[in-house]
Amino acid sequence: MKAFLPKDNLVPMLTRVGRYMEVVAPIEVEGVAVFASWSGQSLALKDNPLLPPLEFFLPQRETIFRYVQDSGRYSFEEAAGKTRLIFGIRPCDLRALAVLDSIFGSPPLDQIYFDKRRSTVLVALNCNEPGESCFCEHLGSGPKCSDSVDLQLTEIAGGYVIETGSPAGILILKEHPEIFLEASRSQLLEKDELMKQAKEVMKDRKARSLPEMKEAIEKADWNALGRVCLNCGSCTFVCPVCHCFTIQDLGVPDGERIRCRDTCLLSGFSRIAGGANPRANIGDRMKNWYLDKFEYIPQRTGLLGCVGCGRCSRVCLAEMDRWSLEVRR
Repeated sequence: MKAFLPKDNLVPMLTRVGRYMEVVAPIEVEGVAVFASWSGQSLALKDNPLLPPLEFFLPQRETIFRYVQDSGRYSFEEAAGKTRLIFGIRPCDLRALAVLDSIFGSPPLDQIYFDKRRSTVLVALNCNEPGESCFCEHLGSGPKCSDSVDLQLTEIAGGYVIETGSPAGILILKEHPEIFLEASRSQLLEKDELMKQAKEVMKDRKARSLPEMKEAIEKADWNALGRVCLNCGSCTFVCPVCHCFTIQDLGVPDGERIRCRDTCLLSGFSRIAGGANPRANIGDRMKNWYLDKFEYIPQRTGLLGCVGCGRCSRVCLAEMDRWSLEVRR
């Protein structure tokens, strides 16, 4: 099902949806675009926010459940879920969610993650103007959505072409017929042409094939690269696919069990009882991170652990892209 949404009707559409669920969208906060709860603020749709919408599925810190002890017996209270719509998610971040769905869907199912996924409507925005560090076209994760989504929008002159991808998406269109118009043939052709142009923009950008990447990982001098890396972990905290976490119980006898995001690039993550650390060297941890992206995750899910969003390049203080994997043994 296809339709056309005039630009002037975008805010009214989100306002109507916001009456019965939380709307999350890119807005400007202190001059920076971020995904946040939307209540009428100006939308920041030009660039993909540096922090992905992963926070709404795997937060930096979340309470799994609270526990109360009474006469030697424990009772447990789970955190209540929330129905929301995320507007403006880009195709690369949509692919990242497909990867995480496969990972967290492997037995045992991560119920906390999927409670959020099942109660979230995703409205994607295709990329007409890929960012300078983007290379999603080389990995098949953009600039147009190729993964399951409720609604996808493509900006054209005067508004957005909308394509439905689920019953939830169709329902939004049918419940608000006054907001949407029928998409004309010329509008659909304009959308196709803009997507073709966006792909062409990225074709000349340097990107390795998967076999080339695996060869580069094997031949790289990881000790030398480890000396370049500042070991800050920033790249992993902006990555829409990275999902390492730790679990803690806080409080005795009453308290809560929390899940906190973590990163395999920091030495404490792989340290085990007694202080032993199988990956004590930063170079070893870097190699493990690359292997996870290009070997381990593909083996588990059939999908790459990198979606070509370029966020790691944008935050790297050591400018690892300059060194890349060209430092060889």
